[in-house]
Amino acid sequence: MTAQPTVTLAAAAHEFTAKWRSAATSAETAPALSCPEIDALARLFRVVGVPDAADEWTSEHIASEAECQGHPAPDPAQYDTQGNYTPAPGTEYAFSISDIARATAQLLGNGWTAESGSWGITGVVAGPYSTEFTFRIDYQDDLAIEYRYTTDDDFPKKPKLPDGVLRYDAGVYLEEACSAEGLDALAERSAAAIRAVTGR
Repeated sequence: MTAQPTVTLAAAAHEFTAKWRSAATSAETAPALSCPEIDALARLFRVVGVPDAADEWTSEHIASEAECQGHPAPDPAQYDTQGNYTPAPGTEYAFSISDIARATAQLLGNGWTAESGSWGITGVVAGPYSTEFTFRIDYQDDLAIEYRYTTDDDFPKKPKLPDGVLRYDAGVYLEEACSAEGLDALAERSAAAIRAVTGR
C-alpha cells in the first residue's frame, strides 16, 4: 500500500484558494452561492491572504439577484494596510441574536416577551405557554429556535412548518438564514415558525 503524503491544513487552504481565486471561476460560480456560503468562502480567502479574491467573489455574488439577499458591498475602509478584514466594533453585524428574539416577540403580540442571553448571543422568547423558545446559532451556523415540548401546552404533534423552516432534534431552524436578510425579515420568519409550532 502506497503511503499518502501528509498535507497540512494551511497547505490545503493555500492550494484551494490558488485553484479557486480566478475571476473566471468567480463569475461562473459565485452567483449560485447563498449569502452564508459566499461569506465562508470570503473568510477563507482573507485568512489565506488573498483579500482581492474575497472581494471579487463577494462582488460577483452581489451582482446576482437570484441568491443574494441584500449583501453589503465590501468596504475598503474595513481593511488594514496588510489587507486583513478589520471592521470597527459594531459595524460587521447590525443586530444580535437577542435582537431577533425581541423583534419576534413583538410580532407575536400581546403576552409575548423576550430576554437577552449573555452578550446578546442568545435570546429567549416566552408567551402564554409553559414552553419557552431559545434563539441561538447552532454548530452548523444555522439560526435555531430551540424548545422543549410539554404536554401542558397541547401543541400539534406534527406542525406544518413554513417554507424554509426545518425541524431538528432540539427544535427548528431557519434554512440558510443570514444577517443580510435584515432584522425584520428574520423576525417574520421566526414568528411564523413559532406560530406553526404552537398551532396558534
